Amino acid sequence: MRWLTAFLAAVVSFSHCAEACLGHLVETPNPHSTTLSSLKRSVANSTRSRTALHNVRVFDGQKISSPQTIFIDGDVIATNLTDVDTTIDAGGRILIPGLIDSHAHPVSIQALANLTSYGVTTAVNMACYNYTACDELRHHGLAGIASYISAGIPVISPGSQHSKTFALPDTFLLKSTDDPTAAVSYSFGNGSDFFKIVAEPNGPSQDMQNALVAAVHKLGKQAMTHAAYTHDWAQAAMSNTDGIQHIASNGPIGADVLATIANKNSRQFNTPTMNIFKEVFRNPALMQLLGRDPRANDSYAIVSQNVRAVHAAGIPILAGTDAIGAISPSISILFGASLHAELEYLVNDGGLTPAEALRAATSLPAKHHQGLEDRGVIAPGMRADLVLLNSDPLVNISYTRDIARVWVAGVEYSESTNNSSGTSDTPIKNWKVVLH
Repeated sequence: MRWLTAFLAAVVSFSHCAEACLGHLVETPNPHSTTLSSLKRSVANSTRSRTALHNVRVFDGQKISSPQTIFIDGDVIATNLTDVDTTIDAGGRILIPGLIDSHAHPVSIQALANLTSYGVTTAVNMACYNYTACDELRHHGLAGIASYISAGIPVISPGSQHSKTFALPDTFLLKSTDDPTAAVSYSFGNGSDFFKIVAEPNGPSQDMQNALVAAVHKLGKQAMTHAAYTHDWAQAAMSNTDGIQHIASNGPIGADVLATIANKNSRQFNTPTMNIFKEVFRNPALMQLLGRDPRANDSYAIVSQNVRAVHAAGIPILAGTDAIGAISPSISILFGASLHAELEYLVNDGGLTPAEALRAATSLPAKHHQGLEDRGVIAPGMRADLVLLNSDPLVNISYTRDIARVWVAGVEYSESTNNSSGTSDTPIKNWKVVLH
């Protein structure tokens, strides 16, 4: 069908598209313009080893333990090792699982390195417009750099807010007469880890969303649905999508909608991305770019109210940022740093405890995102994605920024540089500094 056959041409010709969740605002890179070999590490520790981390206090998902020893055997956490290559005295510091950003838009190795430098060891990319480039990031093979899973090209309808605001070509749109099963097959046939639907005014109908999600589930895969308004949330809940992305900002989410989700035994979850709403409502340039009317009833207060309601309903909340990096002098949603801001918003404005916020960025995304089951907790046999903190985040959630060391699959992150030209999204130079 025309919608399918035109996709690749659209991806190549339309590299500056945008969506309200900001995924379209990121320029689609030439997958060969920044080669993986151009990334050079300034520290030689780029191989896995057998490591004993002594005198470390561990976050177990609920509390911080008394000092103990954690062993790393290659890329996993071990029960005990009698012969180790490296011994580290943590000096009573706090060890947490590597953080997971459940809604971001990295399009380069530099972006993944930035994420890693802030303790984010896994990135969940919510839209892909170049399947070759996304596959390269998925299989980058660089030791000590964050891993990556991704959606494919999102489903957007003609006449919708997204299509109008950003002048999306017809080849990027799913029409009411198109075959939902074919759209789903195309996305997963091109390597997508999960499927993305954009629910919005004049977006896909309820029947179309239901059919798309059913087709996704028939393949044993997951669907994520963008929903930033109350009506969109109702549609997403009814469709049985797995993850509802964003939170309604135009009014309270109905109690019946929350009950519908809560009654599904936590199969559906929410990634509210409070960070992007905070940025939109305080940055007129970003609000204008996204086509939001400053006179509308939307507000960050409503966002906060709805996150608290979702939390009170017992619906799992995951931490995500909508990070895109710097796209203009006045618009910048930084990779890595924004996840720490999201954790603060979840606690200070969303009603989560610090422990709940940490779980929202560790064990819960590992539980709810397919393919991440091997991480998110510090336990024998689990992937050694780890962050060593100088301060206790259960005392103050902002202490997640006070990073001493980071490991990705057992390899310690070290400052990296990139020799390729034309990029401004390079890793920070001093990642141990506490930034606010």
